[in-house]
Amino acid sequence: MTAKPLAGKTALVTGSSHGMGKATARMLAEDGATVMIMGRRQEMLDQALADLRAAAPDARIEAFLGDAGQQASACAALDAAHALDGRLDIIVSAVGKGVYKPLLLCDEADMLDEFRAEVLTAFFMIRYGAPMMPAGGSIVCVSSTAGGFPCAGLGPYASAKAGLEMLVKVAALELGKAQVRVNAVRPGFTRGEGTAGMFEDPDVLASFTDFIPMARGGESDDLARALRFLAGPESGWVTGQILAADGGQELRGFPDPNPLLDQIYGPEIMTQLRSGKAQR
Repeated sequence: MTAKPLAGKTALVTGSSHGMGKATARMLAEDGATVMIMGRRQEMLDQALADLRAAAPDARIEAFLGDAGQQASACAALDAAHALDGRLDIIVSAVGKGVYKPLLLCDEADMLDEFRAEVLTAFFMIRYGAPMMPAGGSIVCVSSTAGGFPCAGLGPYASAKAGLEMLVKVAALELGKAQVRVNAVRPGFTRGEGTAGMFEDPDVLASFTDFIPMARGGESDDLARALRFLAGPESGWVTGQILAADGGQELRGFPDPNPLLDQIYGPEIMTQLRSGKAQR
């Protein structure tokens, strides 16, 4: 019987109670890794654990309830994952947020919340996870097309994702001699908890699918395959890279933002914003 490619490896996947994080955890487990999933909501985490164990019954899969955006919780999850088999080989930082709101309606809390969700979660995994990893370790983060292309209505999120991508590159540069790789996947328009409404609105959906060269939105497994590739030995000579998995969306960027902004905020609010009279 041929050994599975990740047999003997241990992985921690944050933001893995749903979506691409959950799908990535499944693929890692199916390929032989011991997997620790992490999420903030007990009910969703329990359901994810049950689903993953059913999908990969021969794998060891455990769950950790916590917030990867809080240092103590992030470190506790890393310790728990390492304790499973006395090693930690793979970290996938898949926590994400993203709220549509024009910059002139954002406040300090909006910026800080996005920075914590997108950047600090990854920083904690890199800062406190890398020292636990043997040579050959791999850290993979989830960025976004918005990290490389401006998208109206996503100022805090896009700014944080751009910061995340530079964090990935600096970490890869510094950790290269330790033989620990750091990369990121850049999803395009993908179905998820935060974008479900956009997929259900035919007009919004069409504005993206008509714009994306492959003419469809992404699904969790589309991104999980890219994350799994960067996590495993198949990408052993790849570090400091931002891999777009977006159906070709990067070739065009984002659709015209004005219809979306008008739909979300209405013409009266947009008129106020454009005239500089929005209430502080």
